[in-house]
Amino acid sequence: MGWSNMSEAKTGNPTEPIVGTNATTRSIPWSIGLALFLLVGIIAVMGLRQHREFFHDDAYITLRYANQWQNGQGPVWNESERVEGYTSFLHLATLYSLQSLELTPETLARIVGVLSYLSIGIFIVGFSFRFHTTYLRIPLALVLMASIMTSFPLIAWSWGGLETSLYTFLLMVCIYLFTTWCSRQSNSKHLTLGILFGLTVMTRPEAVLFVAVSILALWAIHRSFKPSLILVLGFCLIYLPYFLWRWNYYGEPLPNTYYAKLGTPLYKRLQDGFYYLHTFVRTAPWLPLVAIGCWLYTLFKQPDRRTAAWYSLSAHCLIGVIYIVWTGGDHMPAYRFWTPLLPVFTLLIAYTLFPIDPEGNSDDSKSLSLTPAMVMVSLLLSLSFLQFLSADERMLNARQADPAGATGKKIGTYISTHFPDDSLIATNSAGAVAFFAPQKQFIDMLGLNDRQIAKRENVPMLTYWQQFPGHSKGDGRYVISREPDYIILGPAQGTVGKIENKNRQNLVWFLSDQEIVEQTDFLQRYELKQVQIHDTLTFTYYQRKQSH
Repeated sequence: MGWSNMSEAKTGNPTEPIVGTNATTRSIPWSIGLALFLLVGIIAVMGLRQHREFFHDDAYITLRYANQWQNGQGPVWNESERVEGYTSFLHLATLYSLQSLELTPETLARIVGVLSYLSIGIFIVGFSFRFHTTYLRIPLALVLMASIMTSFPLIAWSWGGLETSLYTFLLMVCIYLFTTWCSRQSNSKHLTLGILFGLTVMTRPEAVLFVAVSILALWAIHRSFKPSLILVLGFCLIYLPYFLWRWNYYGEPLPNTYYAKLGTPLYKRLQDGFYYLHTFVRTAPWLPLVAIGCWLYTLFKQPDRRTAAWYSLSAHCLIGVIYIVWTGGDHMPAYRFWTPLLPVFTLLIAYTLFPIDPEGNSDDSKSLSLTPAMVMVSLLLSLSFLQFLSADERMLNARQADPAGATGKKIGTYISTHFPDDSLIATNSAGAVAFFAPQKQFIDMLGLNDRQIAKRENVPMLTYWQQFPGHSKGDGRYVISREPDYIILGPAQGTVGKIENKNRQNLVWFLSDQEIVEQTDFLQRYELKQVQIHDTLTFTYYQRKQSH
């Protein structure tokens, strides 16, 4: 559906409401509309205040890459080691380009996140006001705003430092425009979609799944390869140069994070993935349940709303859910993987309530009264308020500073000032610890920034934390072979290695830890050190003995 001349489909004056009955009976009074928008804003501001302390440790990985790039080393984690340990190149490039503002790296990451969040709201208003007829604009905007802008997972990740809100914005733009334009024979629009999808894949590589769905949908709608090929052309124009560069630069067709996160058995991933889905669905605002209900209503009760765009949107939703379940979900707070799908779920609700015609012809005779839309807005806002009462562990964890990041900052600062600059340090915490010790070289024992560990095959499952995505890999023998000057077992502050581990159950940290302490000469080569940094923080690490 095009965005131009929407309101002129039934009247020559775009400023006049397009209604078959008295417009005043089918329009929302401006005072009520304004009050509801203000209520959305109040919930959003309260949510932003509640999650303002959240900043995830993994964000510091990207920030270290950005700092190395700014210092002339290129986008690397360690000097002279070309390993792609970040996930989002577009996010990295944005942070790199903003460093001239001379703000703290954390502030820059938050600015990108919050601006992406605000851009979602701006896009919603533009989409609603240029997409639909006059009297439906405000109701459509309210439905979208009440479900997306008040979502605490999205709000939390706007502060969290990662690319989540940027990815959510770009994916939303792509899918919303796709459902609007997919039925039109427009080379320029399909080309634009391809370029936008390319930027989205540069933000999160799994977005390529939505590109594939869009290509197939265009073919199914038009029964021609031309629209799909034009979309592919647009995609290649932006993505292919980047792909060739990163393959040449890093020497791998896929990011190192992909290899690092492979290893968990499929049955375990599916078990974790369905649990991840279950906990998300029961968390306010329960948007997936509302979306499923609306989808079923359209499927069985609204045959005129089951357009090609609606089927395409359904396919996008399905592939997103399948992917998240297949990967096993995510261990991070605030449902990071589900957040980008929230606008997609919301559009399913909009299809049920509003006569969305991809050809750009709004048929008011088929539209519902405004009552269902206002009931939906009231329901979504009520559920949004329930988020303040949520006892969900993932959401509660996003209301405070990330422990790994906060502790890692203190440990990294200590390492920066007390360890020699030429030190090689093995650690599981690749975020704040490494970021706040920029002069030091690190071995990432979880493998996100280490090619050898990431590509290890036939990985034994020996410890509790290996069941979580991104924590399954390790290689104690390889770590020791590199003879690091310092080894930090377990969390950022370190822990004492337990040599005896009956039934492989007592050591609740990572694979490299277990394999390191099982080596008979480990304690002969390394000595335990403990330093009291603060009253409540003891730094525990192992230092290589001088004789070795």
